[in-house]
Amino acid sequence: MKDKLWWIILIMIIVKLVIHIFGHKNYFLRSFDPAYFSDLYSKSQYVLGPASKGGIGDDGLYAFAGYYYFFQRGDVTDVNFEHPPIGKYLIGLSIFLFRNENIINIIYFLVLLYLIYKIGQRTLKSNLLAMISPLILSFDPLFSDHLLRSQLDLPFSLFFITAIYYFLFSLRKEKFLYLSFFFWGIAFSTRFFPLLIIIYFFLIVIVFIQKRSAISALIKASLFIPFVYLFSHLSFFFYHPSLIEFIRHKKWMISWFTGTPIIVGNIWRNILTSQYFDSTGKLVTNEHWSICLPIIMILGIVSIRKTFFSNKNIELCVLYGLILIYLLYVTFLTNGLHKFLMPIYPFLIILALHNLESLYCIIKAWRKNHKSLRRRS
Repeated sequence: MKDKLWWIILIMIIVKLVIHIFGHKNYFLRSFDPAYFSDLYSKSQYVLGPASKGGIGDDGLYAFAGYYYFFQRGDVTDVNFEHPPIGKYLIGLSIFLFRNENIINIIYFLVLLYLIYKIGQRTLKSNLLAMISPLILSFDPLFSDHLLRSQLDLPFSLFFITAIYYFLFSLRKEKFLYLSFFFWGIAFSTRFFPLLIIIYFFLIVIVFIQKRSAISALIKASLFIPFVYLFSHLSFFFYHPSLIEFIRHKKWMISWFTGTPIIVGNIWRNILTSQYFDSTGKLVTNEHWSICLPIIMILGIVSIRKTFFSNKNIELCVLYGLILIYLLYVTFLTNGLHKFLMPIYPFLIILALHNLESLYCIIKAWRKNHKSLRRRS
């Protein structure tokens, strides 16, 4: 019976993706028009400032940046210096391979669904429950929307989750630390992500507690982060062959982000009510909100069993710790946009399913004991 349900869920995921992709096929079939995006960018707020009449959205900006980096071998500081370049290079690769900036998102999402299933297998100990995780994710409105746009959040989430995937493996075999930190390097080179420093120390603590002998391997593996980051900026050094200039550029990038408005607690208003304050202070509605978001959030962060925090459940402890750290970050250091939850939302789904299963087992045991007491009386 469970095997049949597994296949039914898989078919549901496939059907959902096919319907979504074919329902928005124009996003994937249209050819990238460099002249159009170049003209759009030249008249945007990034070039003309307040004098710009139309502006350009993030997806258009990243698509043009990907084309500029990949085809014109442009300096990564000329267009969208705010974020590291790997995600935009990959958009350029999508244009090169498919003549479309969005098709690569399908690859990202399929790999992401597979990884969530594999992580679910390790943590939930049930193939059926593990398959429910990608099912829920495939129906999520925000992830579905990011399939259609050349944004950085979907690839960043994929690389973030891949790094965690291999870190969980490294708790058994330390050689996987090198793959884990390689993907941490790619994630850090895709989107500005200051929280990585705190996550790094959290991972050190986990390894120290679980397998102290692997600390040296972790420190060596962590060298992948600066190596990948510097490698992704090769074009910078072609135009500015100076490490001092690179450091100045990164200080400039950080100073730009420190000017981004922070709205403390805005993410929780967004999660629980579907409304949030935008950068102008106006209360707006999150069009990608669904009732699943607050339910999964609450179920994911509430531990049902004390045995959750034990060496037997070390993978769940890692996910739980990462979620708490990340939630502190989005609560106190961001403007509370829904997209900031994307890297941890799949983990919240897994923890929510684990807690639902635990709650079911508790209720089942209570009913069994209650029946036995009634029979005795």
